[in-house]
This record gives sequence, structure tokens and C-alpha cells, in this order.
Amino acid sequence: MATVQDLMASIKGHNAPTLIRIGEGQELVFEAQALKNTRDLRFLMVEAAYALNKAPDLQRASIAVKTGSTLSQHAIQTEIQQFLALCQPPIANRLQIVDLRTKGSDTHYWSNEVLSRYLDESQPPKPTKASQEAVIATLLQRYLRGNLPGLSLEDLAKQTGAGIATVYLAIQRYQTCIERTPHGGKMLLRLHHFTRNDWRQWIERSNRLSSVHFIDRSGMPRSATRLAKALARLQRDDLAIGGMMGAMHHLPALDATAAPQLDILLHGSPRADLSFIEQIDPGLKLTKDPHDPAHVVVHFIDRPQSLFEREGEHNWGALPDCIANMQRARQTHQVEDAINLIRQAHQAETNGTTSQQGSGK
Repeated sequence: MATVQDLMASIKGHNAPTLIRIGEGQELVFEAQALKNTRDLRFLMVEAAYALNKAPDLQRASIAVKTGSTLSQHAIQTEIQQFLALCQPPIANRLQIVDLRTKGSDTHYWSNEVLSRYLDESQPPKPTKASQEAVIATLLQRYLRGNLPGLSLEDLAKQTGAGIATVYLAIQRYQTCIERTPHGGKMLLRLHHFTRNDWRQWIERSNRLSSVHFIDRSGMPRSATRLAKALARLQRDDLAIGGMMGAMHHLPALDATAAPQLDILLHGSPRADLSFIEQIDPGLKLTKDPHDPAHVVVHFIDRPQSLFEREGEHNWGALPDCIANMQRARQTHQVEDAINLIRQAHQAETNGTTSQQGSGK
């Protein structure tokens, strides 16, 4: 029988696994970067089984299905069950597949902290570049939360991942909305108002980001509420509810009855994996026809911070993003109502502050 070192020396090429140490043992990790068919999966399973048979001191061999793979979870589960049924117990008990597109679904696998950490580090990084709109989104989110203290240029750059030049250009673009307050040798910046025209400008630029649409052609599509519950079961921090449903969460007085579609905010770029849609509802299919009435729309939040907020079982997108989603869906009436509600709330807050100052409180 070969040693692990002999085995690693004999495996070459782009399909070569990575050897990592797990406690006193060692484990091979075969990374499936873009798994698209069962033939490629079977090849990896044979390679993993061969390695386990050749090196009995290996603790385990794992096949990690990574972002970019399109083979369905059902197909993967069927293949691994059929393959393991053909293997001898010493092989079957040491071979496993994990779908990194649904982190947390395999509790045994993810209880292995060393392997979990390795695979976390091998995942595609979150967005690292910020646009001017990301800078304004941060200031706008603070404004909507009740006029939190201002931030310096440096703090804005740190929080958004933007360069100082990008922050400066954003401030210049929206300079009529910005309040500047000297503090400790620095100039603190915050929004002191945001007009309809400011909203329209931000929404227009924000909606230049990509979106993809899904439709259910079964004739019995699920409601947006049911789809949102399915989304919540995934418990993924990079996915949040946006659009009208998100706006109704932030603004209960919004003039709307029910969201006609589920808007999902995905913290990532348009290259992100979308296989989670199948977990929400296998009947949802991608459509590129602008005339199709979409049941689910995925909007990419391609900036360093998502600004998502988790409350209970749901993850909610930031209110500015929800409003931008509604405008993209041509829900103009609800957009105007949302902006009016925000304006009324801040007028009331300003009046209350003025009254307290006038009474000496």
C-alpha cells in the first residue's frame, strides 16, 4: 500500500486534490470548480475512491462542489448514493461530497472546523470595490436610521471599501444634501435631507447594477410570501428580501397590499452562483424575456457591505435598495409613497428636536 506522500506525488494535473491536516489525520479535498454534469462527478468519485484504496491511512476524501457548478443537488445526492452502494465499507465510510453552495446543510461535514476554515478561505471573496452609490447608500442608511452621527472621509472609505477619491466624488455629486460639521480636526459628513430629485438620481444609478429574472410556468406559482419563507429556510447571510416586501417591512404604512414578486438581494457580483433558486422552488426557471411576469428577481449588491439586517427568521435588504427595486419593477406609486413616508418621518423628527431645544430640554 502506498503512503499519502507517495499518492500525492503520483497525482498531477488540474484535478489534483489538496491535502490538509485534520487533527492527527490527513484528508484529501477534490475541488469541483464548475461541475456541470454527472460524468465529471463520477470521474471525481472514482479518483477519490482510488486514492482512499491506495492510501489506507487517509482519514477521508472529500469532493467539494464549489460556486460556479450547475449540477443540481438532487443529481449529486443520487449519484453519491449509487456510487457508495458499490464501494466496500472501508471506502464508502471515508468518501463524502459537500455542496458549498448550501453551506451548513451537512452538519457532520461542517463540524470539522479545520476543513470548514480551509474551504471558507477558498471561496470567492466578497466584493471589494465600492462605487459612489455605495458611499451614498451608507450615508442614506444612517440617515434613515435616525440621523446617526456624521462620518469623516476616512471613516466612510473604511466602512465602504472605497478609495478617498471615490468618497470625495460621491460627496461632490450630492453636495447639496451633505451637512459638514468640524469635529476634532476632521470634517464629519452626513445627510441632512434627501429630496425627490436626489432619490431619483440615486435610484437611477443604483439600478444600473445587474438583475436576473425567474418565472414559474407551471400555472400554479407560489406567492411571494411562500417564496420568502423558503428563502428564510436557507439561512444565508448573503441573501436578503428586497423590493416591495422589504419596503413594507421597513415602512408598515406603505400603500401596498401584497408584493407581486419576490425581490432577492444577493451580496455578490453577477458571476455569483444562483443554484439556491432551485432550493426555493424547483419550478422557477431563468427568463430573459422582458415581457415575462417574473415571480422572482435577483438583484446583485456588488459592494463591500451589504447593509442587510437580520430580524427573526428573515434577512432584510436596506430600505434604499428596496425602493430602487420597486422603481425597477415600475411600482412608481409605491416608490412615491415610500419617499413621502420617509420625508414625513424626518420632518416629525426635526420638529420634535426643535421643540425640545425651544423648551430647553
